[in-house]
Parts: sequence; structure tokens; C-alpha cells
Amino acid sequence: MEKTYCSYHPTKPALWHCEGCDAAFCPDCITRRDLGSHRKNTLYLCPKCGSSASSLPVQNLIEPFWNRLPRFFVYPFTTTVVVFMLVLSLFITLFSSPSLVSGIIQLLLFGVLLKYCFAVLRQTARGNMNPPDIDEHTIADDFIVVAKYWLLGVVFIAAGLLSLAVCTRLSLEIGFAAGMGLFAACIVALLLLLPAEVIVLATSGRLLRALNPAVSVRMAVRMGSSYLLMNFFLIFLYLAPGTLAYLLRPFSPGFVTTFLLALANCYYSIVAHHLMGYVILQNHDTIGYDVDIEEQNACIVEGSSPDDVSRGVLNAANILIKEGKHSEAADLIRQETHGDITDLELAGRYHQLLKLTRQDRDMLEHAKRYLELLTKAGRIETARTVYLECVAADPSFNPRPQILFKIARSFSEGGNSRAALEAYNRFIQSSPDDPLVPKAYFLAANVFYEKMLSPEKAVKTLKRLMQKFPDNEIIPYAKKFLGRIEQHG
Repeated sequence: MEKTYCSYHPTKPALWHCEGCDAAFCPDCITRRDLGSHRKNTLYLCPKCGSSASSLPVQNLIEPFWNRLPRFFVYPFTTTVVVFMLVLSLFITLFSSPSLVSGIIQLLLFGVLLKYCFAVLRQTARGNMNPPDIDEHTIADDFIVVAKYWLLGVVFIAAGLLSLAVCTRLSLEIGFAAGMGLFAACIVALLLLLPAEVIVLATSGRLLRALNPAVSVRMAVRMGSSYLLMNFFLIFLYLAPGTLAYLLRPFSPGFVTTFLLALANCYYSIVAHHLMGYVILQNHDTIGYDVDIEEQNACIVEGSSPDDVSRGVLNAANILIKEGKHSEAADLIRQETHGDITDLELAGRYHQLLKLTRQDRDMLEHAKRYLELLTKAGRIETARTVYLECVAADPSFNPRPQILFKIARSFSEGGNSRAALEAYNRFIQSSPDDPLVPKAYFLAANVFYEKMLSPEKAVKTLKRLMQKFPDNEIIPYAKKFLGRIEQHG
């Protein structure tokens, strides 16, 4: 199927199309309106004309699994999954001694791993590229699926032993080499069929259906070359833990080797089931597995945009910007938000548009709110840049006192001493009754002495502080600082 790409992000596959505008949109561009608490109650609107956008086939978003192989291997590296693997591997190691109790506990622990792996497979097959949560629902609910998985494995082993018995008997008539060659062919056929059986079990939940060779073969044939390529990578994943243990055994104690083998089994099992889930997703249309586009479209493309009004306004503004309509984009943001912007990215885009279109008065007014958002988010370097832009446009510009004080301190910490002193002075002049003014004097004196190497100005600033605020709690520190300057002076 030929892919349709976003009209405004040519490298991103689209998932919606507007008939009126004849434009396609990716999850980063579409405008969403929530009609309820569930994702199915979300309305998807064209960011250009506001009319309802029609959904494109979900297959348009799915890239072949071989194009995203590195992402399969980093899939388990989230904090919760890593902790889960470490804890599970530790318990498997602690109960690795041969005994009936240890055997039962090991069986339960591997069951927990298989249960989580099935959750990974199913969630990936539905289009969600994030690992499932580690909770009671994921680990304990519907544990019968683990028993079915084990029965599938038992049947696989039994089929292998039966093949060995039959081929050994045949080797008496056709020769040992021919008999063992036939046995090897049977094992390869069983290995090739096993992932298809797991996929049938995962998609249908029915063990007898998964054990039906006709169903599994038909599944594998429908997937075609992607199924064979998946098998190649699965063989690598299943052999990796044993290979690792073989390489480490001569160099590490038995306990460490057992732990690392258990950890490798956990890791590669999760990766393998994530891979199988994605192959189901990639071939869902040919194997008849339904993916709910309204439920899962935002999950298939990682990092898609959140569902809120600010994001919708930003999407529409971005489209106008790409069309060169900067003034219209600024007007849109102004009309939709009425100046009450709480989203940092939208506030930044509005600031750039106002600056670009030379709307200085609106830019200076908006900058006060933008600086608050920047400092709250810890984006202090950007806040300094915006502050300097505003001061250059209007020397009398003043943000809120607390924001101006934070910016002044950040200038000092960032090495811009002159800007720090200017900001401290502006803060003192504009807010003489603010409780932070004594501290501003003290910090300005420190800049004069430590950064500007001007002890005379530092002394003058400290004396002014002590004269204006003789009872302030910072005065003892100011006196101590003044004495140190005079001692070295």
C-alpha cells in the first residue's frame, strides 16, 4: 500500500485527511476535541478549516519491523521494566538450587515472566509501543494463558521427541545420515511453526486453534517474508542467553553466571515478544487482526502530541506559519487564548511570532507571562534571552519582581556580570518595598567584588544596604562581608 504523508511534515506518515482542504495530517498536526473521558470520544478536526477529518488506514503509520530493529532492543529499558527484570532474576537465582520447593517457585517465577511477555505481545499488537505497567492486572489476571503457553511448549517437545523416534526407526531402512537429516528437517519445521502458534494463541486465546497446523501454516504464509525474517531474529534472541552464559562461565562465579543468565532470559524474552507483537501489528490486515484506530493511533507513533486545546491551537498556528502567514498565526493564537497561555511551547511560538511581525507592544505584554512559564519550567537560559530582547525593545520593561530577581541571579551564575547588575538595579528601582530588595543589594555587592573586581563599589553597595535596612536579617552577613573586604583592602 502506498503511504500517505503529512502535508506539513513530509517525512511523517499521516493518519487523517480533510476532504475540503485536501490535506493529510499526522498526530502532531491534527486538532483534537475531547467529548468524554475515553479516547473513543475524541473528535479529530482539520487544523486548517475546523471540519471533521476522516481517518486513514492505520496501516499507513506502520513501518516494517526491520526498519526499527534498534528500538526493539531498547524497549525494555524503562525504570519499571528494568527493576522488574532485576528482581525477577534475583529470585530465580536465589531459588536455583535443585529441590522440589525451588522447582515450584522457579516455575511460578517463569510463569510471571511469561505472563508479562504475553502482555507485551498483546499491547504491541494493538499498536501501543510502551511497555505494559507492572501491576496486579498485568501479572496475575488471566494467568491461564501461561498454562496454555506451557502446554504449547509441551506439545512442541513431544512433537520433537516423536520426530526423533520416527526418524530413528526410519534410519534403519534409509540409512543413519538420511534419517538424521529428516529429523533435522522436522525440527526446523517445528521451530518455524512455533512463532505462528504463539501468535495464534495470543490473537485468539484458543490453545486448540494454535495447535492446529493448518491454522498456523496459513498464518505464516499470509505474513510471507516478514514471518521468515522474524524467525531469523527470534532464533538469535533465543540463543543469546545461552551463548552469554557459556562465555561468562569461565570468568565469573556460579551465582553471578546464574543471575546474568536469568537476566538475559528476561530481557531477550521481552524483546522477542515485543517483536512478535509488532509483526502482528504490521500484518494485522492480512491475518485478520483488528486494530482500533480510534483507540491506538496516538500510541503507534511514539511521542505524539497530547490532547488539549493548547495543542490544537499550536497545530493550527504551525500550519499557518508553514504557509508563510505569520500575522494570521499570531492573530489565531491571540483570539483562541485571549492572552491566557499556560502551555510553554505555545507561549514560545507566540513570542516568536510577535517578534517576527514587529508587534512590540503585544510582545512586551506577553513576555511577562512567558518569562513566568520559562522560569517555572527551569528554562532560565531562554528566559535570559527573552528578557534581554524585551529590554532592548523597551528600556523600561519590567517583569514581575520575583521573576526579575531570578533572572538577575541567573545572569550572575551564568557569568554575565553587567547584565546581572543591571537587572538587580532594575529590580531595586522598580520594587523598592519587595522583601527581596536587601538580598538584591547583598548579591549585587558580591558581583562587584567577586566578578567585577571592584571592592570600592561593593563597599558602597553594602553601606547603602546597612543604611536603608538596618534591622534586616541579612545585615550581620553584610557586616561580615564588609569587614572581609576592608581587611583585604
